[in-house]
Amino acid sequence: MNSTGTDAPTPSVPLPEGVRLGETHGVPALLVTTPAATAELLLDGAQLISWIPTGEQDLLWLSPDSAFGEREAVRGGIPLIGPWFGPGRDMAMEVKHGWLRNLRWDLAAAERAGDEVVITLATPEDVRALSATARFRLGAELSVDLTITAGPRPLELEAALHTYLAVGDVRRIEIHGLEGAAFLDNTRGLVSDVMPEGEPLRPTASTDRVVDSAAEVTVHDTKNARRIVSTPRGTAKTVVWNPWDAQVTEMADIPDAAWSDFVCIEPAIAKDGYVALAPGDSHRIGVTYRIER
Repeated sequence: MNSTGTDAPTPSVPLPEGVRLGETHGVPALLVTTPAATAELLLDGAQLISWIPTGEQDLLWLSPDSAFGEREAVRGGIPLIGPWFGPGRDMAMEVKHGWLRNLRWDLAAAERAGDEVVITLATPEDVRALSATARFRLGAELSVDLTITAGPRPLELEAALHTYLAVGDVRRIEIHGLEGAAFLDNTRGLVSDVMPEGEPLRPTASTDRVVDSAAEVTVHDTKNARRIVSTPRGTAKTVVWNPWDAQVTEMADIPDAAWSDFVCIEPAIAKDGYVALAPGDSHRIGVTYRIER
């Protein structure tokens, strides 16, 4: 872990054994070390940037060129997207992917059961448009649950868990579980298409698909000799994204040579899969990851 404990803030709730409030990349973070796993969870954006189960490589990819700090969009890990996705359903939002990832969240709870740690972060009380909690269960498996509650006005909610999965080489992976599903292709102006039946997705070029599926997805990572299983809940879509070699040159926070090191598999409620919330109503989206050899 790239961490220090020099000027870290005092935790607002008691922390269990194996969890401490320190710093990583110069910003406050909850740092987890148990017999089951290590993890780094930023207070900025409630963003998990590392989860390493014992004996494994990191599930998550983090760009070495990412910015860090309040109101910065960290490139990698699991950014929490909302209350809209991309530019919004009307394509009019200037801040891409909403503002949840630009807040500094508060520590609401932390507990330990055996080798598992459960940490809950919450949006600050002065945020009135909505409230949200992010719950992370960190152990031999990883579970993330984002619950959003509408404020005084109705909310047409879009949200996503924009997970950057670390892979050995994106050109050598297979994505299973989305076969035969309809999708919108954002590399072709959101043209409608259908995934082939009976064939996994093997990315061969810039990929940006909003797939009409909430099924379990398995990424076969050939180079790293592992399978990553993603089991979503409370979602309607699965977004698959990688910029490939041409588009990555337009992204200042990803090294040009690093595009092959990750793939984004995102459980989402977006586009026609949005959720209409009345004032005070809530919706939860979540995902559980496990690594298989």
